[in-house]
Amino acid sequence: MRTTRMMWTTVATLLPLLGGAVAAAASSSEWLSLCSKCLSPAIFSKSGIDTANATAQARITREDAAAWCENWEPQTPRQQCVRLQMSSDDAKKVHRATADCVAGRITPVDGQSYTLAGYWTSDVGRGRSRWRDARGRIVGQDNASNGLAISQQWEILCPARSRNTGAAASSPGGAKAAAPAAAKAPPSTLTPEYRIGQVVEAKYGREWVRARVTGIREARRPDGSRLEYDVSLDNGRRGIVPAAMLRAVP
Repeated sequence: MRTTRMMWTTVATLLPLLGGAVAAAASSSEWLSLCSKCLSPAIFSKSGIDTANATAQARITREDAAAWCENWEPQTPRQQCVRLQMSSDDAKKVHRATADCVAGRITPVDGQSYTLAGYWTSDVGRGRSRWRDARGRIVGQDNASNGLAISQQWEILCPARSRNTGAAASSPGGAKAAAPAAAKAPPSTLTPEYRIGQVVEAKYGREWVRARVTGIREARRPDGSRLEYDVSLDNGRRGIVPAAMLRAVP
């Protein structure tokens, strides 16, 4: 069973492989998103990046499980927590994602096929790829639909195509997709404690690590909404965390 949770992951380094055909060991700083708050598997091989035959394979590591446990279940004995995470179904298998970057198609880790349908122009996915499933339905940005996890895998497999920076970026059918808006906090009645671009310190295990805020999103929860912060740490990790795990730099 997939456990919904937040964790630290490492910053993706999106460097295309020469020729796109030679498999290579991926940097340990890359991962494939299973869902917005899941323990994500680390990529160990890639090939064909930015081509019609892009592939990435990943598996959940004990190191990332330990980091998640330190942050999110400190009340649970570390070995017990790590053992629980590593015994999950997701940790027992190799996760594989493939894409045809030329045609705008992807088969992410869920094994289904999706077609690029432009780019989101609003909400938390603003500027990121939007997808249509095999039945022609747009996959939503919400956690249940998991559309942004597909976007993240596309960004790993097809980084050049993922950069929707032009005013007339094209979708596979030739229709022009709207250019992304500049990064900014989503409309909300909540007041952010930190701003995009601000240098802060983030709680990582038992330590506070220097980091930078790269995004702000509103998370709607049964007990009400709260703001969460995308942060990149100086140690190479990144994550989505609540304000309680950040502090201002003196």
